[in-house]
Amino acid sequence: MSKTYVADKATLDSVKSTVENTNAKVVSVKTTVEDTGAKVGSVKTTVEDTGNKVASVKTTVEGTDTKVASVKTTVETTSGKVDNVQNTANNISSKADTILSELRGQRPKRYGYRVKESESNPSSRVEYLFDAVGMTPAGMNFSTGAFSYGSWADFWVVRDNFPCMVNNDGSVAYQLDPNNYAKRAVTGADSDVANTAFAGNAMSAIPLVWVKRYHENGYRYVIFCESQYDESYHAYAHTRPDGSITPFAYGAMFEGSKIDTKLRSLSGQAPVNSLNATQEVTAAQANGSAWTIETWAFWNLIHDLLVLLGKSTNIQAVFGQGHTTGGSSAADLLTTGALNTSGQFFGYSDTTHSVKVFHMENFWGDRWDRIVGLIYDNGTYKAKMTPEDGGYNLTGAGYEAIRKGINATATGGGWVKNAQQTEQGLFPTDLTGSDTTYDCDFHYYNPTIVSVPIVGGACADGSNCGRYLAVGAVSGAAGWYIGASLFLQNPS
Repeated sequence: MSKTYVADKATLDSVKSTVENTNAKVVSVKTTVEDTGAKVGSVKTTVEDTGNKVASVKTTVEGTDTKVASVKTTVETTSGKVDNVQNTANNISSKADTILSELRGQRPKRYGYRVKESESNPSSRVEYLFDAVGMTPAGMNFSTGAFSYGSWADFWVVRDNFPCMVNNDGSVAYQLDPNNYAKRAVTGADSDVANTAFAGNAMSAIPLVWVKRYHENGYRYVIFCESQYDESYHAYAHTRPDGSITPFAYGAMFEGSKIDTKLRSLSGQAPVNSLNATQEVTAAQANGSAWTIETWAFWNLIHDLLVLLGKSTNIQAVFGQGHTTGGSSAADLLTTGALNTSGQFFGYSDTTHSVKVFHMENFWGDRWDRIVGLIYDNGTYKAKMTPEDGGYNLTGAGYEAIRKGINATATGGGWVKNAQQTEQGLFPTDLTGSDTTYDCDFHYYNPTIVSVPIVGGACADGSNCGRYLAVGAVSGAAGWYIGASLFLQNPS
């Protein structure tokens, strides 16, 4: 039989309180569990969100990797194109260099110089310009008796210059052996260089030269070109009476001699003298209408070329003194042809022998040469640079007034220190130089007359000779020391 316990009231109240506390704790635990569940859910959600974000980042990274790979491919492609562009540029540059090099070889070359007025040293005052820069000057080696061409042997005026026999009609009969005028070139047969019966003359062919001359800022400029570089270049010495341009101008190989009625250029002859200007021109024209005496344009051209080749305004010191002393009569003049076997250029350091430039003997010294194309009319230079419009005269009628001469009212002279370089030639302006400084040449003038110039000097003029311009004699003047030489003004 079971027992029944009856609790007292205090015990029941204690049990009830314990149960209620337990329930409260259960509720608290339940709440905590629910909160924990919520937090777990939240964490789960966060984790899921993080997972989504990670997936998104992964996708982004994968996309970025793809883009990076694409950029890398683009860069590599671009780099290849850059290399191709660089190679193309290099090829273009190389081709451009080749073209420029070819053009440099094809363009008209210009050989020039300028003379510094303030410099007294005749070599230092000459400065090379354009294609002449760096070239070695030419000149005689007086100790060995040999001419050195320096860098100028292939300069077209030197290279293409040749001695020849020219018929009276202005045509070339044949060329002469440049080292022995007694022989013909090529065949070696005897020539007519000393044959007075030959219907023509011995002449030096000077190739076509276009020249620009001007004066600027204390410098005298002379520039040469094989073709007309621009309109400021002129070929005065190569202009025919009809205005056409001849490929060669022909200067006398020898001082003029008079045989019968004609002024001739032949070897083995006595230089003509004691004629007046009219008689000289008449004797030249007796060869035919193509002939006259040496012109101002031709004389200037040769002297300008010599300054270029020798890089000095003292041409006697470079090419030879010439026969400049010991003369007092016609008997002292040298027989032509003394240098027939001496080549294109030759000279001596003494003052008793001939000199030769461009196959032309005694271009200065021995005897004065009268020229046409320049008149000194009472102190004013008048020039005619070509034979167009009726040829030359001895009065200056129709000539162009170029400039005043030395500012003086009476006869005078002196060593040229400076000169005005004009398109029409070189005109002395300052005569306070010497025979070894500045231009190293003399100038004589008479501003009270109409003068037909004589040039070069004679065998009684010493170191005055060279590019010596004397404008102190009228056309009627004559003497043993004055003569004339031929010029072919109208080659056929």
